Amino acid sequence: MRLPTVRELARGLAGRTATLTVQDLDARGVRSLADALEQLPGVTTSDELGATAQLDVSLRGFQVSPVIGLPQGVTVYVDGVRANEPDAHEVNFDLLPLEDVERVDVVYGPSVLLGRNALGAAVNLVTRRGGVPASHEMEASAGSWGRYELKAHAGARQGVWDYYVGARYEHETGWRQDTRSRIGTLFAKVGLLNGTWDATLSYSGADNRIYQAGSLPESLATVRPDSNFTSGDYFAPRSHLVIFNGQRLIGTTQLAINAFGRSLASEQFNVNFVGEDSRQGNRTRAGGGAAQLSGKVRLGGRELRWLAGADADYQQVAVRIFAVPGGAAPDSLTESVRTNQVNAGAFAGVNVEMVPRLTATVAARYDWIRVPFEDLIDPTQSGLNIFRRLSPRAGLTWTSGRGHDVFASLSRGFRAPAVVELGCADPQAACPLPFALGPDPALQPVVATTYELGWHYHAIHGGLDLSADAYRTDVRDDIFFIASTVTGGYFQNIGATRRQGLELGLQWLGSTGARAYANYGYTRATFETTATLATTRDSTGETVTPGDALPMVPDARINAGLAVPLVNPPGAASGPSLVAGLDARLVGHQWLRGDEDNATTRLSDYAVADLSLTLAWRELELRCTVGNLFARRYYSFGTFAENPTAPGTPVQRWLTPGPPRHVQVSLSTDF
Repeated sequence: MRLPTVRELARGLAGRTATLTVQDLDARGVRSLADALEQLPGVTTSDELGATAQLDVSLRGFQVSPVIGLPQGVTVYVDGVRANEPDAHEVNFDLLPLEDVERVDVVYGPSVLLGRNALGAAVNLVTRRGGVPASHEMEASAGSWGRYELKAHAGARQGVWDYYVGARYEHETGWRQDTRSRIGTLFAKVGLLNGTWDATLSYSGADNRIYQAGSLPESLATVRPDSNFTSGDYFAPRSHLVIFNGQRLIGTTQLAINAFGRSLASEQFNVNFVGEDSRQGNRTRAGGGAAQLSGKVRLGGRELRWLAGADADYQQVAVRIFAVPGGAAPDSLTESVRTNQVNAGAFAGVNVEMVPRLTATVAARYDWIRVPFEDLIDPTQSGLNIFRRLSPRAGLTWTSGRGHDVFASLSRGFRAPAVVELGCADPQAACPLPFALGPDPALQPVVATTYELGWHYHAIHGGLDLSADAYRTDVRDDIFFIASTVTGGYFQNIGATRRQGLELGLQWLGSTGARAYANYGYTRATFETTATLATTRDSTGETVTPGDALPMVPDARINAGLAVPLVNPPGAASGPSLVAGLDARLVGHQWLRGDEDNATTRLSDYAVADLSLTLAWRELELRCTVGNLFARRYYSFGTFAENPTAPGTPVQRWLTPGPPRHVQVSLSTDF
């Protein structure tokens, strides 16, 4: 968990940060956090599960995804509370209240002050609260593949109190066979701002069911991309999250406190073409709190900003896995494990102007993580893992006073292995999917060291924002899931990997309401050690050597967008406005998962464009969006697996196709 917003913590922190406002999110009509992050340089999405609400995100070569088994390297927060699940550090994007977000703040690199496990970046969703004037809005939309959505929100402030309520319901048949989905979310917040306390209490809930199509053999994906090889896979979560945030001044010192409680019950059903189907049920209960003090002091005639704090949380996770034989036979319990994880940390940081316009930042965080493992079927398989780590950060920032900033930073972060990784780490005993868990050989925590140099320019009178960043992240003991069979595998430490690259960004806002952005991201993610990995392509395994590229990380990505008023700028008093928007992205070549030694053909690069038209008049807004405007056929994900329908059950390329051209029309009104 983290107390203040990322924006407040990042003030004075040397390093790249980015903010997506509610206007940025609305302009592109994003459906999930994965869609929102795509607007930033170097961010790529892919679709391993074959479900548009459960995309994977690659940021600087690190993953954040709802897929269990990926080496997660990005931490996501909602109002300072960590949203990564404790079982495998995955993020269920469908549970996040994106429709009720005021802004999305991103801090790149290991985020010492923002909590544990952030190797590539930390993302914080800051939710809305009521204000003046009052806001009330309803929206209805419908589109291709039987998709319709209803959402509404209302917020206001009266005296020292404010409130906000938002609700959303979405249903979709899906463009691929048997990929219907239902997503329902509710968000509510009450706030107090009385001159002494600035406090909020919020609730976020979700009840969803999402059917997944997964990938297809390349031969089938080419001729029938709408197919579903094993119909019936689904994910059904129900979550509740309560957060309290409060802050006040005590003399000249700012006190901030945080507390949260969270519950999640989810079911993942997998249909297997070979072997029995499986059903996994997860039950998570979590709670915790944090406290932080911050302030300013004069030191040698210079102002020194400081902060210090501590946090702790408790997470109980229970996992039950059933084999589903089908027919009239009952399900059989194959795994039942539980963990009662305790996390505690302390952090501190100082920021001081060394000479005029040159500021130095030093910060550090210490984490203590206790992960017990309890096997409820065979108690002799229980075990305990404890991890400790001190993570430092230092940087320099030079400010010109004319809109230019130059920074350099060195930071280190770490990620403790998750309970699923710890329980499935024996190469001699591969875990059948989802997972057969036990006290396998201990995994080492992942340690990432990032070196970064950047420049940022913001026009004094607004309208233009430019940035350029170069970075290198050396990772020790990265954790990978190694697929040794089509339905099994294990987790393994890799001695050394590296992510390095360049990011360029441009944003422009014209005086007539026109908006434009353009980003370029180059990422080279490589193995930096020799290791033998298991792969479904070869029963004897594959050998990776220094310089081999990590799978599913494109070498280059370009995205750009333009919004132009055709009739009156938005908010014009003289009559209705009509705005046309075009967003496009080009994603470079990627190696398929399972080809870590780069021995086969890469996934082809692809370009996709989306068009939108928005008509606004008084309290009404009508929007039409056309996705994949030019109906391009492309594949965003690829792996290798056996094809049991082909003679001899050969190992083939399996690809996930992107959706064809689709249309959505929405109507919203303020009331």
